[in-house]
Amino acid sequence: MVMKLVSEHKNEVGKTMDRRLNRIYRSWEKFINNFEIEPYVIRPLVANSWHRCLRMKVDPFASLCDLRLLSPYQIEKRIRRRQKLIDAAMPFMSHLYNFLKGSDSLVCLADDNGMVLDVLQDPVIQHRIKHLCHHVGSEWSEAIAGTNSIGTALFEKKPVQITASEHYCKVMHEYTGSAAPIFSPEKELLGVLCIVGLYQNVHPHTLGMVVAATSAIENQLVSQRASYELLIAYNKVKTAIETMNDGLIAIEANSQITQLNSVGAKILQINREDCIGKNVSEVFGTGFPLLEVITAGKEFHDKEFFIETPSGGTRFTSTAKPIRDANGNITGMIATLREIDTVHRLVNKMVGAQATLTFDDIIGNDPQLHALIKRAKRVARSSSTILLQGESGTGKEIFAQAIHNASGRSGGPFIVINCGAIPRELVESELFGYEDGAFTGAKRGGRPGKFELANGGTIFLDEIGDMPLDIQASLLRVLQERQITRIGGQRAIPINTRVIAATNKNLSKEVERGNFRLDLFYRLNVITFQLPSLRERPKDIPYLAQYFVDKISRRLGQEPPTITPEFYNCLTEYSWPGNVRELENVIEQALHMVESNILVPEHLPARIYTPKDSSKKENNTEKLKNAEASVIKNALDSYNWNISKTASVLGIGRNTLYRKIKQYSLKQENSHGYGN
Repeated sequence: MVMKLVSEHKNEVGKTMDRRLNRIYRSWEKFINNFEIEPYVIRPLVANSWHRCLRMKVDPFASLCDLRLLSPYQIEKRIRRRQKLIDAAMPFMSHLYNFLKGSDSLVCLADDNGMVLDVLQDPVIQHRIKHLCHHVGSEWSEAIAGTNSIGTALFEKKPVQITASEHYCKVMHEYTGSAAPIFSPEKELLGVLCIVGLYQNVHPHTLGMVVAATSAIENQLVSQRASYELLIAYNKVKTAIETMNDGLIAIEANSQITQLNSVGAKILQINREDCIGKNVSEVFGTGFPLLEVITAGKEFHDKEFFIETPSGGTRFTSTAKPIRDANGNITGMIATLREIDTVHRLVNKMVGAQATLTFDDIIGNDPQLHALIKRAKRVARSSSTILLQGESGTGKEIFAQAIHNASGRSGGPFIVINCGAIPRELVESELFGYEDGAFTGAKRGGRPGKFELANGGTIFLDEIGDMPLDIQASLLRVLQERQITRIGGQRAIPINTRVIAATNKNLSKEVERGNFRLDLFYRLNVITFQLPSLRERPKDIPYLAQYFVDKISRRLGQEPPTITPEFYNCLTEYSWPGNVRELENVIEQALHMVESNILVPEHLPARIYTPKDSSKKENNTEKLKNAEASVIKNALDSYNWNISKTASVLGIGRNTLYRKIKQYSLKQENSHGYGN
């Protein structure tokens, strides 16, 4: 009885469906023939679509077997454009197809222009619709195929179901299409997913299945986008880590190494690929010092470490912090690593431990000086220890800097230490450094010495003759073994530092007096230079004087004054016990005293110039005036009384020059006036 009622119900539903489809068909005919819409029969969505098709002059009786097919190149281009959509949709299309298999239906994916990107269909439906064009590359927009589920869903941008005679083209009246648009995470219309089948076999929930599938596809696109953005973010972080100048290592709470950049691997002297994912103890053994961050929960900044490695050991500084979750639990740690030599280079750069002078900065034409420069250039290429001897102020540090800059170490540091200026109790710590807690008052974390800071460069030991005897023994050991041990330290630190020592003392006599170790003297006295005093090269005094006048005038922001011959004579007659340094100081003092832009002997200190018989000579003011008048007259005659050129050479204005000419009653012989 129940089966009979079900059968009767189905028959009744079928008859109702047929009557409705017949009414739709008659309304379609009326519209095609008379362009009239029966609103109580035709849905507004369908009616609007028919009107659009009419305006676009779509042929309602077209066969649709020759829908416009794009060229293979265009099809491939369009598929590449929506490849992400195809990849995301394919699993869900396959699921729908397997569910509908045997129901004479096909599952189709089209792009935002209505072109078919992919289609799944069984042989039966493929045969039934062979007169239609549902191939990849065919277009199903309303402008091409009239009212249909793909084209209308694209236009309306919402799910639609077009049944039988609701299709504008008659050839589609046997079918029902259910379609829904697919949007990107940014709400861009990407395409349409649809199911097409014989209208008699269409399940009432077909459109619902399509909508559910498109929703799943959109979620998949969101997930893909999130994964893509996560990948991009990861790659950015990875690239940033790899481009860091510092090393970086990340360790999980379980001691697993999860990140290590190439700089960190180089500092730790390990192969990066061999340690990622491994436990710290497998790579470095037990007691890896950075694990203290995880075990004790402490962070540290620029702390120095030394760890044993298969190649001997590596010293570095590290800054590390623990990583905590929302509850404050430590989940791991991350640390930056800096090679100790890199730290030293930064320190040297900050404190100016760089040589700036070259052999070109050594001024003079003295043959003895030129011979020294030539020899120094030759020995600069070696790494031999050099001893510079000469009086104070002869330019020993300039020579040391020039030798450093002419050597293969020019890119390294140039560290200067005055052995006579450091308190006796601090000399050893300054030279060799100390470890944390080595003595009362020691800086926390320890401190490298000057030899460490000079690694890869040159250390200049000035006033070596004033070094205490007990420190001389330590220095000798460093020169012999090429390694140092910090105060309070246990490990020897190898160094690659060239030593240039300088002294104003006669070290041979200091050895005889017992003030200097003989063995250290021999170790230092490998290559010796005796720098000449200024009184031994008097012809260089005018060159040096003019050089310092120009240099100091630029620093003072003034025009270099003219130097009178009398000024030069006074300089060359003086003995210069302070040598070049004293000359520079004297010139600077004179430049602060000059008023008329002309240097005369009266601008020199009394130790250099004193009038021999002041009672018989005119007073200083009158002498200055006569000297100034003479210089101005000579300059005017040299430039044929051209006022502009003369004023420029003298470093004064034209009006000032006119005033001086009038003041001193200067006249040009055999001339009728001034030049410009």
